[in-house]
Amino acid sequence: MTVDAEGRPTALGRADDVGVSLPPAVLLPAPMTMLEVCTGSALDLLALNPYGALVHDVRRTLGVLERRTISAYLITLSARGTLRSDTPSPQDAVLAGVCTTPVARVICRCGRLNTLTAYDPEFPPACPGPRPETTSHPLVIRAE
Repeated sequence: MTVDAEGRPTALGRADDVGVSLPPAVLLPAPMTMLEVCTGSALDLLALNPYGALVHDVRRTLGVLERRTISAYLITLSARGTLRSDTPSPQDAVLAGVCTTPVARVICRCGRLNTLTAYDPEFPPACPGPRPETTSHPLVIRAE
């Protein structure tokens, strides 16, 4: 895991990735359940990192949720027929206390650190640029 100057995660890789570009860090809120991870918008963000996501609680990283764990859970959901295309259920209306959103911390090729709550590789979001006086441009992921 790499961090920025304030200690916030920016990338996640493996120990044997020395000298290799690391993919962006995906941060999942600690209270998020596996069902929420696998049936909500976090699933789209997980495509940014082939290793998994960081479980994050306020200002600290608690651990790594590995890709194979997520994949195994998705298989059980698929076998039960519980994926994002399901019809609404009464449980969908349960109100939560503090609501937090999964995010990805992506460094653009221009050097700006962007925090994303959604990501579609076909239509990348705009990056405002490295300085206030620069114009925005499509986000191009720079490997760490």
